[in-house]
Amino acid sequence: MRCKTKEGFLLARKDKSFAAYLEDQYYDLMFKRLKSYIFQNRGGLNLHTSLVPDPSYTELDDLHVMGVSFKETEDDRILFRAAVQADVIVKGRSRRDYEEDIVYPWFSFSFTGILRCGLNMVTITSVGEYSKERFSKEDALSQYLIPYVYSKDLDAHAEKFLKKYCPKALETPMPLPIKEVLEAMCLTVHHAPLPDGVFGRTYFNNATVDIYDRDRNVVSTDIEEGTILVDPDVFFMRNIGSVNNTIIHECVHWDKHYKFFELQKLINPELTSISCAVVEEYKKGAGGLSEELAWMEWQANAIAPKILIPAKAGRAKLSELLYTLSRAFPSDSKASIMQLAISEFADFFKVSTMAAKIRAIELGFDQAAGVFNYVDGQYYPPFSFAKGSLKKDQTFIIDRNNAIIESLFNQDLAEDFKAGRFIHAGGMMVINDPKYVVVQNEQAELTEYALAHVDECCLVFDRTTRVSSHYDDSFYRICFLCRDADSKSFVEAKFNPREGKNEDVQKRAREMTTIAAEAKRISDILAEIPSSFCGTLDYHVKRRGYTNEKMEERTGISSRMIQDYRNKKDAKPTLQSVLALCIGLNLHPSFSYDLINKAGYNIMAANEEYLIYRYLIEHHHMENIFMWNEKLQDAGIPQQLPKNGNKMTAPEK
Repeated sequence: MRCKTKEGFLLARKDKSFAAYLEDQYYDLMFKRLKSYIFQNRGGLNLHTSLVPDPSYTELDDLHVMGVSFKETEDDRILFRAAVQADVIVKGRSRRDYEEDIVYPWFSFSFTGILRCGLNMVTITSVGEYSKERFSKEDALSQYLIPYVYSKDLDAHAEKFLKKYCPKALETPMPLPIKEVLEAMCLTVHHAPLPDGVFGRTYFNNATVDIYDRDRNVVSTDIEEGTILVDPDVFFMRNIGSVNNTIIHECVHWDKHYKFFELQKLINPELTSISCAVVEEYKKGAGGLSEELAWMEWQANAIAPKILIPAKAGRAKLSELLYTLSRAFPSDSKASIMQLAISEFADFFKVSTMAAKIRAIELGFDQAAGVFNYVDGQYYPPFSFAKGSLKKDQTFIIDRNNAIIESLFNQDLAEDFKAGRFIHAGGMMVINDPKYVVVQNEQAELTEYALAHVDECCLVFDRTTRVSSHYDDSFYRICFLCRDADSKSFVEAKFNPREGKNEDVQKRAREMTTIAAEAKRISDILAEIPSSFCGTLDYHVKRRGYTNEKMEERTGISSRMIQDYRNKKDAKPTLQSVLALCIGLNLHPSFSYDLINKAGYNIMAANEEYLIYRYLIEHHHMENIFMWNEKLQDAGIPQQLPKNGNKMTAPEK
């Protein structure tokens, strides 16, 4: 992350190292101690050269601090190891003469000191031959005295912070008492007109600065070390934060990075503050101080919301809200209840709605991802989905432009979109079926059923965050949530056809399209069919392109009787004959029931024979009359089809 402030650039330009400082300030002390060590251990040190294979004289000529590693402590003490390269002159007799040479052995120095108002009481605790042994990452500090913090440990760091400065917030859900925290940390906050893009500034030296007075007039005043300036017009990250988050963000800097500040006073004494600015880009791998500053910002960004909403207290409060609201509004959807709960959750802990939403998801309430989604300039209704439907860095949400791009250029999605199987509605790509989508006021909206079963009908997208040119989105890199109304950055969604849920939804969309097409075909035919039995039978025979003789062959009913059934309105065929006509024409179940009803029969009664007839109509309508008769015989029904037709002989098997 690049710091855009004057102080930040000055800090980057003067990227001095503690190693250089140590060598400059404590050279004599180190030289004396190393000289003594070499003298006492000369016999055991590997100091020979090809020119002087057996040195009888050694003399330390110079030393160079090559690197320093640090160990974290709970107080102002500082523990560190220095890797030192020495220039050692060796003398001794060779094969021909008394020779002189130089060797460059490495040594390890261990130090203690007090890092407060400078580095004091520095003591060398040990000197030895160089070892690659390092402090463990759990208690090590970077070369700039910044602790190592990992995503999995963020809640633990937040809890540690609260144990030090506000333990009661860990016991009972409460809005964090900011003033009490500041008092416990001996910090002071002033509102001030900060440079463009800077939302907070922490001072680690006394200084004279411009601040706002009570009447919002700019006044110059002297401040002390431990003063935080906050610009009330540039709240932290705009889209997820608030004044409280901004202040706690700065408090995290003071707690986690105080030794960093003290180090900077040592190596850059002209500096007075560190500024936290919204930036244009997140530069990973930049190295040096710029990467350390980015690391500091990530830590403060990630830990501050967890301090404002501690894990245990947050879970308890949100669970309580969900229970209370579900009892108060039993008819409301789960998504609506979650949205109400997140709103009250944010109000209770005095954070923004988006911060509350993010924290809820982190605490295991994954349904919070379905609320307060701002897409294409508007908030859409909340939705629910089956637990586990979304993996990390996945979303149902996709903005309109992103959806168009994906539907045009992603081959796995383009075909379905072109065929009209999916439509963009409610900020999601949803199956285009009346079960899931309705059109109101010329705008497609999700049905109540769809909003309650988004995982059933909406595609899942992998997402990456594109950071705007105005506001940093590094905190979103943890959660990958869609932006809110004030955000200047957005989430880019990519369709992944190999995602199992997408395969299921695509398959369902294709099946529903096929079913819908078939339903329309059936509906269109039913609309054309005459109202009488004879007219309906005649329509189907002509639709199939059969003759009366062909029908006789397929049904066992004489061609003459077939002719009567087609022409005489008063014809009264038996039920078995009608069934024979249905199977002879291989009618769709809808058409079979229609023909049976028009013949004056109702087979919906719950008797065994009718049940078997319905089973054959619905599951075996593409077979033939011989196969039906076999199944009727197996079922114990003596009456074969047709009852009043010609005697049929089953074909040889």
